[in-house]
Amino acid sequence: MFTRILVPTDFSAPSDGALEHARGLAAAFGGMVHLLHVLPNVFLRPVVDDPRGLETAAEEQLEERLTADERRRFLVLVALARSDEPADEIVRYARMHDMDAIVMGTHGRSGMSHALMGSIAEKVMRTAPCPVLTARAAGSGAGRGFKHVLVPTDFSEHSDAALDCARHVAARFGASLHLLHVLDDRVISGSAGSELVVAESSEVRAARATDVEERLADRLDEGDRITLRATTGVLFGAPAPSIASYAAGYGFDLIVMGTHGRTGLAHLLMGSVAEHVVRSATCPVITVKHAPVRAEARLPTPARAIA
Repeated sequence: MFTRILVPTDFSAPSDGALEHARGLAAAFGGMVHLLHVLPNVFLRPVVDDPRGLETAAEEQLEERLTADERRRFLVLVALARSDEPADEIVRYARMHDMDAIVMGTHGRSGMSHALMGSIAEKVMRTAPCPVLTARAAGSGAGRGFKHVLVPTDFSEHSDAALDCARHVAARFGASLHLLHVLDDRVISGSAGSELVVAESSEVRAARATDVEERLADRLDEGDRITLRATTGVLFGAPAPSIASYAAGYGFDLIVMGTHGRTGLAHLLMGSVAEHVVRSATCPVITVKHAPVRAEARLPTPARAIA
């Protein structure tokens, strides 16, 4: 499933952590890693002290990471590209070279910092043609695989695609799988747009939970329950914080979830539960969209490229 893995890097600790996770995936799936660094476009920035020096320094940093894995369990290719829109360049590269996954670090910005600077990882998540794994700085288990996989679902086609992805990952690493649905107990008023909590009787809540449990059970087959030790869970609350706290509280080391990939006005109005989870989760998160558009033909990839 993950045989061609793209790792965009800015040489930060989160990017190095992402590379470790990519190495683990490549080793497990027999894959190839493409390590990409996006340089600023000197044609759009006329005042650059030493553009060639930037390129040389980037090449040295890439080479350092290329040779860091002494066991050389898989092939690593490195590439440089130029763009003042790193997210667009990352997605372009993924499409052109038919990547099966993008693995990248995230700084987990929130609040005013996130509002001002945005997140390259989140932009990539919204537009990527393949699953995207985001991770913070490497922890002690980075690159060693995953043992407990959480799959939040809203029963959409995107969540079903995420479940299929999670099955492949869990099977390859011998991990358990847990399917979770969060029943949102908030209601948005039509007049003021304010958030209200609706008081429900215990009977109503129990009936809603029972209905969801049945739908969760229908998503799993006997193979999931036996081979992947699959279980299910239901929560009441706000989806994004509930998912993140549930994952941390029960020791999950990977979250796999669907994303609708909204952009433009729809994204500004509705946001994304997946993006909120990525910002707050303490473990890596794989986001998946239903039926991603794939390139018609794979292009040959040079060992080094300046674009």
